[in-house]
Amino acid sequence: MKTYETRHSAFRLTPCTYGLSRLSFRGPRRPTDGRYVAVLGGSDTLARYVAKPYPDLMETAIGEVCVNLGVQAAGPDVYLNDPALQSLRHDAAATVIQLPGAMNLSNDFYKVHPRRNDRFTAPTDKLIQLFPEVDFSEVSFTGHLVARLRSVDEARFALVRAALQSAWVCRMVQLVENVPGPVLLLWFASRSPDGPGQGQNPCHEPVFVTDQMVEALRDHVDDIIEVIAQRGEVEGLSFAPLDTLAAQDALGLAAHQAAARALRGAVMHALDI
Repeated sequence: MKTYETRHSAFRLTPCTYGLSRLSFRGPRRPTDGRYVAVLGGSDTLARYVAKPYPDLMETAIGEVCVNLGVQAAGPDVYLNDPALQSLRHDAAATVIQLPGAMNLSNDFYKVHPRRNDRFTAPTDKLIQLFPEVDFSEVSFTGHLVARLRSVDEARFALVRAALQSAWVCRMVQLVENVPGPVLLLWFASRSPDGPGQGQNPCHEPVFVTDQMVEALRDHVDDIIEVIAQRGEVEGLSFAPLDTLAAQDALGLAAHQAAARALRGAVMHALDI
């Protein structure tokens, strides 16, 4: 059990599990034997520095159980590879999916860990042939891999980025089509989908995702909600001094409140309440 403290507040994150999943989620565990909304997402859905992230605020606002299934640095693979999570998604009355980045997923050029999607596990022969000068044994994380490839040759890396973007669309279509109930996508970021850079900068979450990629999903889901908020606002967050930089990179309390407000009407409509 971890405690995150600042001069503002302190709270405890108690991990919990659901079914036979090998993943740990943010507790307390929510009941799944009745009607519930499944909320999938990455680090900003897990929200380790926020006492009440948007799934909790949404649960209070709509009066329905909202199960926070956020996973640190998750890509679509973590939800597609876990049978217990597939069962949870299947049984949910509605599903909210925070749009992930396109860096943390297996593709034609490299493989990632099935549960820790930010972990680089191996290059494919295609990547070795494209970047023969790179020693991949020194790389452990996708962010490190992307930075290394870009520094070696931006033009060759553009081929990798295009493969990531294509794989992301295919994987996200697979993810949303495997959900029988209403599906809402949440763009929860500090940039707009069609903003400057158009998903080219790996420092801008969701990494490498463009407005065209998001629009490719529109016919497969019930709604797409945009919430754009600034990072770096730590007022109301709880974190240890060593976590200051990570907390400054997270979406803050005001962002989560905005997300809950934006989702409220769409989720209530999806649940017919």
